[in-house]
Amino acid sequence: MPVPLLSVQGLKTQFNQPSETIKAVDGISFDIAEGEAFALVGESGCGKSISALSVLRLLPNNAQITAGKVIYRGSDLLRMPEKNMREIRGVRISMIFQDPMTSLNPVMTIGEQIAEAVLTHKKSSASEIRKRVISLIQQVGISDPEERYSTFPHQLSGGMRQRVMIAIALANEPDLLIADEPTTALDVTIQSQILQLLKDLQRQMGMSLWIITHDLGIVADIADKVAVMYAGQLVEVASRDDFFKKPLHPYSRRLFDALPDLHKRKELLVTLTGAVPKLSGSFVGCRFAERCDYKEHSCTELPELGWAIFSNDHHVRCVRVDKLELIEKSGNILVEGTSELDDDSPLIVKGLKVYFPIKKGLLKRTVGQVKAVDDVSFELPAGTTTALVGESGCGKTTLGKALLQLLPITEGDVEYKGQNLATLSEQAFKQYREQLQIIFQDPFSSMNPRMLVGDILEEGIRALRSDLTDADIEHQCDTLLEKVGLNSDVRLRYPHEFSGGQRQRLCIARALAVNPSIIVCDEPTSALDVSVQAQVLNLLKKLQNEQGLSYLFITHDLSVVAYLADTVAVMYLGRIVEYGTVDDVLNNPAHPYTKALIEAVPTWDASLEKTVVKLPDNMPSPSNPPDGCHFHTRCEHVMPDCRQIKPRDVNLSSSHKVACLLFTPNDD
Repeated sequence: MPVPLLSVQGLKTQFNQPSETIKAVDGISFDIAEGEAFALVGESGCGKSISALSVLRLLPNNAQITAGKVIYRGSDLLRMPEKNMREIRGVRISMIFQDPMTSLNPVMTIGEQIAEAVLTHKKSSASEIRKRVISLIQQVGISDPEERYSTFPHQLSGGMRQRVMIAIALANEPDLLIADEPTTALDVTIQSQILQLLKDLQRQMGMSLWIITHDLGIVADIADKVAVMYAGQLVEVASRDDFFKKPLHPYSRRLFDALPDLHKRKELLVTLTGAVPKLSGSFVGCRFAERCDYKEHSCTELPELGWAIFSNDHHVRCVRVDKLELIEKSGNILVEGTSELDDDSPLIVKGLKVYFPIKKGLLKRTVGQVKAVDDVSFELPAGTTTALVGESGCGKTTLGKALLQLLPITEGDVEYKGQNLATLSEQAFKQYREQLQIIFQDPFSSMNPRMLVGDILEEGIRALRSDLTDADIEHQCDTLLEKVGLNSDVRLRYPHEFSGGQRQRLCIARALAVNPSIIVCDEPTSALDVSVQAQVLNLLKKLQNEQGLSYLFITHDLSVVAYLADTVAVMYLGRIVEYGTVDDVLNNPAHPYTKALIEAVPTWDASLEKTVVKLPDNMPSPSNPPDGCHFHTRCEHVMPDCRQIKPRDVNLSSSHKVACLLFTPNDD
């Protein structure tokens, strides 16, 4: 049997705090072979990133490795002197961190930062270093490498910044590359490019890859072996094929069940009750038992559970693994319509434009405009969900905020209840604030950290419903908290005392506080784990069902769109390029951009054959959009007319339209 490149054996890492000891990593063992792609998956807080930082000995001062071995090419990294460790770290084993912007130095050019990584371990002349850096920039797929050498991080897109991080990690041709959530903050098109780049580099250089993620689509796309982590322990280790054909641990199964897709539209997603247990306590038996649908007495009474070997490549930590095949998947509840709409007024948007002036010079004269939203029209029927999808920077959030007059409208109409909201003054618009609310992307930054939850909920009610007494407001807040699945006693807690999913529930409760008809949901699940995302989506679906709410759901996650949306508007550089029912757009996409978005989504379903459409990472700036069709600079079907003529909407059916010169009105 070949010797693995890296062997982690019984690794334990704890954080020593004055009040408690947190056992973040508690006895994990796994091997990574030469040239192998290994994926570590699980919810936030289960110890994935700490495992990687422990291997590289990059832990904070209050963290301590208490047991285990990390064998790399016959040497134990945990017992190696720090001087020798520096020759391993960044040379033989490199790491890409989750957020490239916080990992890069904002006052150094990317060329200088990549050169720094090379010079740390190799002494060469300035010309040789520059030549090596330009070669690395080119290797990670950044065009015009000599020009980019002098570029600062803030001048690059998110995808390019991540490529720079990969170039730094590859500077010394490592044997093992650790990638910690390398695509979490990226659009699906850029994510697809980064994953393909990692696969290509792995094949070219023969290096091993350890990827940390909670996205099962990424795991299926890139991994050879999969390990599932829960509460500081590994609960399942298998080859990719075995894992996706037959996940054995109840936790692994629930991760699959919680994934939204088109086939689950009439159901509530299966969710995990409770939360990951506190890692400061002592455990007896299975750590997942309290959340498991299949638990029995032995699960909580047995001492530390060992591995059940299902096959040579498939191990699982579960006493019931031989009985799980007899248990049918359960937990899905049919969603039945119960609401009667008190108000069936749709929101109609016509020719909406939101431009921001570009001011320069001492006198701050206007020299141009950022066309963030450029002539957008759509309709949001009462009691339905319209998804607004597209890459970052296309104007989705700007459009959502403009509808609520949180940003000024340059031109166009927003009709609701027979009134053009775009023409109203701030004072006149105030009476409509009750009807139109928003859930922001980051729940933590959208709540005042110095205010109690009860005060945060009451704030909106007091501002818009001055007729209510204190007792009425308090009762309404308790009812809201119950509606979003929280107890009334949380009113006396602060936002930082809640998990990400709970904070998002609080933001939903705040939006519901004044009984709105329309809610703009701005990426409300983008930062959440799969299991927490399922809880939030179920909540939104139930509230819509009970209260007849309308949602404008802004997202770039097409699996969420497939599950929740009724209609889909695809946005590119300020314009809607395709609009239709969810079935029309996702199953029969017409616009080349829509096709590229759909094909870029990684999937764990091997039955779905996909031909990935690679989009160049060069979206034009909205301050200087191209003439004609905005997409022509990245389109593989571009024609001469595309560079000059702005496409008009073409009706493909009564519910499906596209703005593309590949289609003519005669095609109806």
